[in-house]
Amino acid sequence: MLNKNKRVLWLLNHKTLMPYEAKLLVELGYEVFTPKVIPRSPSFRSGAVTFEYDSTLTIPLSALKRLNEFNFYETTWPADIVAIMNRYFGTVYVIPHGVQTKEAVRKFEGQIMFRAFGLDNSQTYVNVLEILYGPQILADIAALGDRFRFAQGYDQLVECEPPLISDRAIFLPIGVPSYFWDTENSYTGVDKRILFVCPNCVTNPYYAAIYKKFKEDFGDLPHAIFGAQDVPVDDPHLLGFVTDEELIRLYRDSAVLYYHSTELRHVHYSPIEAAINGMPVIYFGDSLLGRMTPEITMGRCETVAEARLSIDRILGGDAEYTDALRSQQRALAFKFSDEYCRSVWKLSLRESGYETAVVPEPRPAVYWRELKRAILKPLAHGLSKLPSKEKEPMPSADQLATADTDDSDQSTIEDGIDFTRARYPSFVRSVTGISAAEPWGRWSDAAKISISFAEPLPKKFRLTIEGCAYGPNVGAATTVKAGNVKRAVSFMASHGSPEQIVIDFSTRKRASMIQINVPHPVIPPNDNRQIGLGFIRLSIQDISQPETR
Repeated sequence: MLNKNKRVLWLLNHKTLMPYEAKLLVELGYEVFTPKVIPRSPSFRSGAVTFEYDSTLTIPLSALKRLNEFNFYETTWPADIVAIMNRYFGTVYVIPHGVQTKEAVRKFEGQIMFRAFGLDNSQTYVNVLEILYGPQILADIAALGDRFRFAQGYDQLVECEPPLISDRAIFLPIGVPSYFWDTENSYTGVDKRILFVCPNCVTNPYYAAIYKKFKEDFGDLPHAIFGAQDVPVDDPHLLGFVTDEELIRLYRDSAVLYYHSTELRHVHYSPIEAAINGMPVIYFGDSLLGRMTPEITMGRCETVAEARLSIDRILGGDAEYTDALRSQQRALAFKFSDEYCRSVWKLSLRESGYETAVVPEPRPAVYWRELKRAILKPLAHGLSKLPSKEKEPMPSADQLATADTDDSDQSTIEDGIDFTRARYPSFVRSVTGISAAEPWGRWSDAAKISISFAEPLPKKFRLTIEGCAYGPNVGAATTVKAGNVKRAVSFMASHGSPEQIVIDFSTRKRASMIQINVPHPVIPPNDNRQIGLGFIRLSIQDISQPETR
């Protein structure tokens, strides 16, 4: 009990993360518990179990036995588990899987590290939390204050999250286990083929599209594709599942790895493993990998054509180019090394206030809390105080507003907002009621949309919206508001055949916000959004002065 703040519940069980991260926590002075019961679903195929860290724990054996037999992912946390966790542990690391995050937010009394490793461009963690647990989870997180921390593995993850999440961010970079470095700089490149990773390239729509694109762009060049397949694939270049030994050989002997991703906030392990082995990696500058390594110029491409030029030089045996590229890309491997990650973890834990929050507690405070826990056991379900019967109030609109802006995008309001882009231009201050970008644009996600601008708009302006409507919103009357002026409009076009709506405004004072009401928000099948209106582009033209010809 007295040392609870030096103990951590690391409830992740990832087979690659655990050997590095749990070990790092132990070496930083913490006792660590890892679960022994994990989901058996295909979505948890990277899971692993180890008893290795039990020896670090100085808790009663009966408590450890009970923790070891419990499923923290799929089972609601009962009173005895809650009591053990709160009595003996000061921090819990959780992921948004099963009931885990919801149970931690509502039942754990210490520090909660919401571990985040990145999502595709269309998603945010605040949206994932709401999908999994409903909107009340956002209110519960807000009520935790600094006890809830967005423990992001890459410091770019926070950019698309609202203040509810972003204000609680702590950067804890993802490291790879020491065995990744056993084959460091072993590259030979004698096998003049492109190496590409693509699992389930027939049955999974996401990977099927990636496979098709790779074949279109590079299929005429020598190549090998690895990745487990769940159905037979008629492709002599496809290796399917490979053993660890075979993968090491592929990284050593294949000429170059092509990494297709343009995800802004997610990266796979394959380019990291390749770079550690000294293998050239060709990747895109607007991917997370590219954004993490702005110091690297070689192998970093903006287009498929550029990628192909680099690959042609490597396959063609340009040793000078290949060696220079490999030398530069040591910086890529470094970002996942213990040398880098350990120092950042130490700095982040200290500067975020976490270390102050887990200092040893005075004995009287500990004994008083545990006495209350024992007395309240029949009513508090393992907590040290009675849970409130009232729901926490929802966070304010400002707390949930998000405008993932690109500071390098210096376009103007006349240029407009391109809703197909993952990030907003810098003239946008905040956005509420609009979901993440999709290839065609963005859907509304509330009954009202608010777009706030960094600078006031002209008194007289022309608002042009290219968009569409969904279901009962097609043709329905709605209002667009700027300052105190409202205009009635209708979106007549459905998804797939957008239209342009042009509205002129004349306001007494310069407004700094555009608000659009959504007539009939609808939750589509297999979705959690309340969609109604779709947006492709929005621009504002100053019409204060008459046009000259």
